[in-house]
Amino acid sequence: MNRRHLAVIALGIAVLLFGAPLVSPVPDYGSHLRVIVNDDPTTFPTEQAKENQLRNTTTMDYQNLSAHAQRLFERGYTTEQFADEPAVRLDEVPESWTTLVPNESDTGRFIYIHKDGDYYYTGFQQFTPGPSPQAFMLRLGPLIGAIGFGTLAGHFVLTTED
Repeated sequence: MNRRHLAVIALGIAVLLFGAPLVSPVPDYGSHLRVIVNDDPTTFPTEQAKENQLRNTTTMDYQNLSAHAQRLFERGYTTEQFADEPAVRLDEVPESWTTLVPNESDTGRFIYIHKDGDYYYTGFQQFTPGPSPQAFMLRLGPLIGAIGFGTLAGHFVLTTED
């Protein structure tokens, strides 16, 4: 097999590798809701401050939450604070929380959850996750391979003997 045939084969492989990530479907990550629950119950300096804060902030009783909302709260409560907060797709958010979901442009919204006589500061933040490193590499890898095979094809063409 001469160098021109090898160049054509390398160029064909380069085109296939270059085109694969371009025509493969992009996953729909969709909007997610991050639930941030303070591990410790909120302590108010005075009873008056407590009344003012609870009057100005949405408060929900844990017992009145749906089973799904309770699970989300517990997941947020059992993780370390501000480390790997549980997130759920926005279309899976419990109906009782849909009015509390902030827009992506908002920094977040906070409520108090009343559980066992204590008030837990609970935050909601809407975001759209980016691709994972594995998904990024699945697209970048073939493109780098295409550059390599294209370079190899160019080398075969330029070094052919007439």
